[in-house]
Amino acid sequence: MIIPGIFGEIVNPFQVLAPTTDLATSGSGEGIIIIVTNLVRLSMILAGVYTLINLILAGYGFLSAGGDTKLIQKSTERIWRSVLGLIIVASSIMLAAIIGYVVFKDPLIIINPKIYTP
Repeated sequence: MIIPGIFGEIVNPFQVLAPTTDLATSGSGEGIIIIVTNLVRLSMILAGVYTLINLILAGYGFLSAGGDTKLIQKSTERIWRSVLGLIIVASSIMLAAIIGYVVFKDPLIIINPKIYTP
């Protein structure tokens, strides 16, 4: 079962292999790669959702500070940390794509790895 989405396809790792194939004896390693790829995608999505929630709460704290400089400074720092965290996540994806393109001539090879069998 393949579920299309914004960030690519999320594949059930247990349906990739044939039903009669045992993961312990198959030796292909496709299931592990798919699980790790899906976990990386999930962590990127969770980082974005966390940043959005954190920005909303920090914005609310900023608006409800009522002129208190300590609360305004605390909210501003929280907003800055949220944006900085999102920049770090986005730049790590871009760095993985650049390294994948330079080394393997495929920008998605690190983000979406594949096992090539001869």
